[in-house]
Amino acid sequence: MKHTGVLLSLALLAACCLASCIHTDDTLGSALVPSSQDITIQTATLDLPLQGMRASDDLQSRLTGSVTVGNIGTDFYSEGLMTITASTDSIVWGKNSTVQRVYLSMVRDTALVMRDDQLYIPQNIYVHRLNFELDSTHVNATHDRFKGQYYDPEPISTGGFVYTGDDAWSVELKKEIGEELLRFPMATLDSAQLFMKQFYGICLRGDYPESSLTAPDGEGRLNLFDLSSSYLIINWDYDDDAGVRKRATAYFSLGAYHVLNLYRTLRTTSASADQLVVQGLSGSKPYVSARALKESVEDWAAGNGISPEDIVIAKASVEFPFEYSGQSTQLDHYAASLYPCQRVVDDNGIAYYSPLAEINDTSLEGGSIDRSQLYYKSNISLYLQDLLSQEDSDIDDEDDLWFMPTYSYYNSNTGTTYYYADNYFYTQTTLNGTSALRHPVLKLTYSVLK
Repeated sequence: MKHTGVLLSLALLAACCLASCIHTDDTLGSALVPSSQDITIQTATLDLPLQGMRASDDLQSRLTGSVTVGNIGTDFYSEGLMTITASTDSIVWGKNSTVQRVYLSMVRDTALVMRDDQLYIPQNIYVHRLNFELDSTHVNATHDRFKGQYYDPEPISTGGFVYTGDDAWSVELKKEIGEELLRFPMATLDSAQLFMKQFYGICLRGDYPESSLTAPDGEGRLNLFDLSSSYLIINWDYDDDAGVRKRATAYFSLGAYHVLNLYRTLRTTSASADQLVVQGLSGSKPYVSARALKESVEDWAAGNGISPEDIVIAKASVEFPFEYSGQSTQLDHYAASLYPCQRVVDDNGIAYYSPLAEINDTSLEGGSIDRSQLYYKSNISLYLQDLLSQEDSDIDDEDDLWFMPTYSYYNSNTGTTYYYADNYFYTQTTLNGTSALRHPVLKLTYSVLK
């Protein structure tokens, strides 16, 4: 038994020695590969050919349940449009009705400021009457429909229009509004569709900021009011059936059917050599022309003796670095992601911003903020490879890139995640400019077919 054990041990040792002596020849078969097909993986870093900052289209947002009014600085502005409908059935005005008071009672949802000292600054908010019926054709329309005068120029608010950011705000309305309401019969009041065709709704707006002025960084406030707790309220006196004078109150719901928040950018934020100030919603965005990007890559290739048509891109990513001041609040209003989108206009003339298809691949960089590396990184590999293969004459404005905040929506029924340009929330992000030491770059991992 002892002798057998020694023999078995020797056999195992011999097997291990034989196994350890096996050599892998990495060149095996290389003689069969034509030299013209040798592939070497290489990397390169190019300055991103940024055309500066451009304001994306003025837009309207159907932010359900709230209305937004106010401004940030002198370049970003918001106003809210909403329908008005009776909140209860069977309003009876009674005999000899007279209006005692009519007013708006608004409850704050939240406030958006870039600096804490702006939370309670005084702002004027005016109430105007809409001069068109706010329906689904406007809700789904391009913002161009709201370039003209869409509300009566004379405010229907008469006083108390200064709002200082408190939890609630009320403003008196002209009694003529209440007197008009008293003339509506019960049948019209009970039918929201009939009523909205005759009383179109209201618009809340602030003072239109002078675009010629320069406001300190972060000055201003966007106010979001909760429409589920806000009303148009009318108090009136009337004679009951016994001739006794009584007082009553009726509430009218705001935005129960349609709400539009209109966001406008009055001027583009500067694209200085040091900083790029990126705004959410309709604000300023880094803009890269597809033609300029293609030309930049072609010039780099020519300088390195490479034919652009021989480039095979394994990975292409764009990095937008930013600096961290050390203050914990700096990133509070930064975008969660910045991803390249393309501006597409449909057959109805409505402009959409659609993220590149690469965003659907979760293994690729999706533009999320990297708080450790201090940059936003987006993968554009498929886009760039396709761009290099196109003739210059085939490239148009819809190929250009707008780096925008994005958001995702997961459909639990289909198991699909959808990505969109963020048209809901205002953000403000300060990136490094083109002359900064850490500036926007395009990073390539590629090979060249020989």
